[in-house]
Amino acid sequence: MAYGLSRFVFRPLAAAAVLVLVGCGTQTEGGIIPSDTGATPDVPPIPDTPDHPPLDYPDVLTCNPDITVAADSRALIVRDPAVLARFSLERVLSQIVTLAGEDTTPEELVRRLFDAQNPAAEGVFSDNPHCDDVDNAAFKNGAALFCPRAEGALASSTGLFQAGHPDSFVPVAIVNRFDLTPQFGSTCGEHRIVYAKTSGRTDPANRVFLIFEAALPNPSGDVLSGCRPVAEAWASIGAEADVEIVADKLEALFFTGTSGLPPVVHPDHYGAVSSENDPYSGSRGQVRVSQQMQEPWEMREYHLKRTPPGSMELALTFQPVTVKNNPLPQLFDGANATETAVSFRSEFVNMSLWELGQKEFPKVRMRIGKQFNMGESVVSGDASVDYASRAIGVTGSDFASEIQNMIDALGLNVDCPPGDPLTAESVLHRATSLTCAGCHAPQRFLGPDRSLGCGLSFPSTLGEVHIDENGTLSEALTDVFLPRRAEVLSTYLQACDIGAIMNSLEPSEGDIMK
Repeated sequence: MAYGLSRFVFRPLAAAAVLVLVGCGTQTEGGIIPSDTGATPDVPPIPDTPDHPPLDYPDVLTCNPDITVAADSRALIVRDPAVLARFSLERVLSQIVTLAGEDTTPEELVRRLFDAQNPAAEGVFSDNPHCDDVDNAAFKNGAALFCPRAEGALASSTGLFQAGHPDSFVPVAIVNRFDLTPQFGSTCGEHRIVYAKTSGRTDPANRVFLIFEAALPNPSGDVLSGCRPVAEAWASIGAEADVEIVADKLEALFFTGTSGLPPVVHPDHYGAVSSENDPYSGSRGQVRVSQQMQEPWEMREYHLKRTPPGSMELALTFQPVTVKNNPLPQLFDGANATETAVSFRSEFVNMSLWELGQKEFPKVRMRIGKQFNMGESVVSGDASVDYASRAIGVTGSDFASEIQNMIDALGLNVDCPPGDPLTAESVLHRATSLTCAGCHAPQRFLGPDRSLGCGLSFPSTLGEVHIDENGTLSEALTDVFLPRRAEVLSTYLQACDIGAIMNSLEPSEGDIMK
């Protein structure tokens, strides 16, 4: 059996049929995906050598249902110290700087990232974006909640690359997110490196994680079979028992490129050629920070920005942007009569509720317009993403009642288990669980059983993380997320069922809310 995968014309699927991949950061932001504006920076060419042969895949792929990727294999996540030793933060940043051809240092690049959490008056770099700048893209929908943050002190640290220093960052995992490949094939998913601040291994009040989430462009444009080399590369890593060979293969994939692919670590793969309007996943990548050098624990997002030659702006820097799929909590308050809040609540009920009310966990989704997102996803306190507490019980303007009425009108309670209906509160808990903070710390918002209504519950995490400083994985990863990602990768590699492949990937451009 065979089919012409590379000849397939990608058209939108019905929204209700789209299969969402579980795991934090899998939800797409609402809004039309725009075309890139301005000149796209050139990717340094990779020569056709024995290590980098040109892509030459046949138009017809042979179905092989025997291909299987194990959920507990290195095809999805790598934590071996011998492998991670080759992926220092300094090396990754050095490659970014070198390929960008910019006159800066790896240390300055990461120090500027943290300087964005200082106000301008306390900033280390006067020409850097700061948390109180009026044109800071992260806070265009609302002022910074915490400005400064304690993490801003890292902008002055001299120990960021010094082994054993409390401020140094060590790699704890390399993660394959091929499941974030969009149906329309613009990228081949995300390929991540997770770094943890050394101090977090001994001091629970001094924890920071840096996650480099590279979106690898499809070398064949929008032809989905063009992503097969990277899928096969990860599968071969999962099948390899020799750790040194695993390290060699990952090193090639991330730093030199392989099988006609550019290297994963490239300045254009972390948001440099995207705009703030891009959806979170399946666009151009990003760098995220999860941090607790002070309370509350929060998450932020950055895009690596490259400016055109001759520009007066910084040539290469991490720019803070809104945290995708994280609507401002105050928008859920029915007493909030601002135009933005009223518009948000209307979109939430009429455009998000159907997918939030799905009965299968992988299908639960929320897509929020960019104009509603916040610059910090907060785990606790008044600014937390506890949406249920904002929407329920406001006298005379109970948003929860509107949600419940729509649940009933759509029949979303049909076939729910006895005694566990889908309620407005459980829908709001589902919305919270799809934010960064809610996904990483569900027990803070959903209670000890992490109930989501209608027979669903959110799997357990490691407090506020899914991977800790020692590489320990959460139950959510081992029991739910990784098995689902293994299924997606296996289905793609088997090349037997185009419908199953398409349904398992991220929605096509036509499915993003207008």
